[in-house]
Order: sequence, then structure tokens, then C-alpha cells
Amino acid sequence: MLKNSYRLLATASAVALLSSAGSALAQDNISGSAGYSYNSHFISYGADVWGAGDEWLFDDETTNFFWFDIALDFDPVTVNFGAWSEVNDNTTSGIGGNIQEVDIYGGISYTAGIATVGATYQQWFYAGDNEEVVDFSLAIDDSELIPAFPLSPKVVWHIRANGNDNAGQEDGSAVVVSIAPSIDLGMAGMGLTFPAGIAFFLEDDFQGGWDGGYAYSYIGGSLGVPLSFVPEEYGSWSVNFDVTGYFTDEKAIPNNPEENFITSSVGLVLAY
Repeated sequence: MLKNSYRLLATASAVALLSSAGSALAQDNISGSAGYSYNSHFISYGADVWGAGDEWLFDDETTNFFWFDIALDFDPVTVNFGAWSEVNDNTTSGIGGNIQEVDIYGGISYTAGIATVGATYQQWFYAGDNEEVVDFSLAIDDSELIPAFPLSPKVVWHIRANGNDNAGQEDGSAVVVSIAPSIDLGMAGMGLTFPAGIAFFLEDDFQGGWDGGYAYSYIGGSLGVPLSFVPEEYGSWSVNFDVTGYFTDEKAIPNNPEENFITSSVGLVLAY
């Protein structure tokens, strides 16, 4: 969503595609990506929103994500903005039709050497109200230090500045430490990414629990397959196939039907 799960893996595919995109837009320091994914779960900071539990092979609580992002590069500063939406018939929409959520965001980042610091402001509209979020991040580009298997470490301080009253949310924050090692398979641009992370809630009731501290961790794999048959003038397209395992603490996230579960998704990404 900017929820750390909705396009965690698809973003890695988009970044790889953007690095090789040859469009006029990219040459003018404007780049972007857009995508769609079909998902077994919707996981928002460890919370299994639709209660899919162990139904990881696209059962009753499946959902659809649509998103786009545009970045303006003013080296060393980058400004980006975009939107994300979730569409399904899992419950009555507070927005209209089957649109369950619409998120909009804008951010700015500064790169110095291998380090990038960023800040992103977000509004998440769902359940007839909105949630206001600010994220601060620090990311390290170690692709030149470890070219064969870069780890891409990142830390995000996620602040819920104003909770969604209809969802009974309290203000609070969480810290997520993650890596996303990747390897090039050397087969028509195919690549594997292995995201993993651990999250800590800085308040006891951030996701309705009674104990802060360790909240959840995850590890997964994503296979990215470029669609090289698409002409270059139409952008760079790829598909990704993702599987992620979550391990949550019941004291921090009590409403999940399962503490430990597996999610899956398949997506289509356009980078330009």
C-alpha cells in the first residue's frame, strides 16, 4: 500500500525493469511503474485483514490489488507519488462497488552514496473513514559491494498519525527491518528475490493486541519473468509469482485466525 506487504515483491521486479527501460520518459528523469496482483491474502503490518488463515492457494478471501507510482529524479533528490487500491467482494464496500480501499501517497528521498533516506505521507481510505500514515525509511544499495547477491537492507519507521475511527484504531507506530536478496538466473532476464523481515510494534495496541515489542516476521520468494516479446516502445513488462510465510505473535496481533501462515500472489508489472 504502502502497507509493507501489498507489493513488496512486485516493487523489486519493477525496479529491475526500470534500470533497463529505454523510453523517452526515463531519459527525461521521469520514471514509473504500474501493476496488478491477484492475492490469497491481504496482510497489513502482520494483520490478516480478511482472515484467510491457512488458505494460501486462492480460496474464499482472495483479493485484487491495483497500483501505480511515478518518480521524478532530481539527483540526489527523488520525488514520487502514486496510488493503490484493493478490489474484492469480501464485504460491503464503504467506498462504492467492490472497491474496499484507496490509498494515495507522496514522498521524497535523498541519496548519498549507497544510502537513501526517505519520508512518505499517506492517506488510506477504507471502511467509511481514513487512516493517516507517515513513513520514514533508510535503505542501503549494496549491489556494488555484493554484486552476485545484494541484500538491499532497509529500515522503515511506520507511524499511524491518525487511526481509522471506524476500524477502532489507536495511533501508534512500528519498525520494520528487512532485506531482499536477489539473484539473476541468467535466463532471458529472469530473477529471484527472497524478501525477509522482522517487525516490532512500539505500542501495545497497535494491531489490537496487549503486548508491544516483537510482532511478526516473514520470509518469501518471488520469481520475476520479463515479457520480452512486448515491443520496447510499450514499456517493460513482467510477471511475478510470489510465496511468503508469516510468523506472528498472538499477543501483538490477536485477531489473526492463524499465528503462522503462507500467502501467495501472481502479478503483472509495467515499468516505463
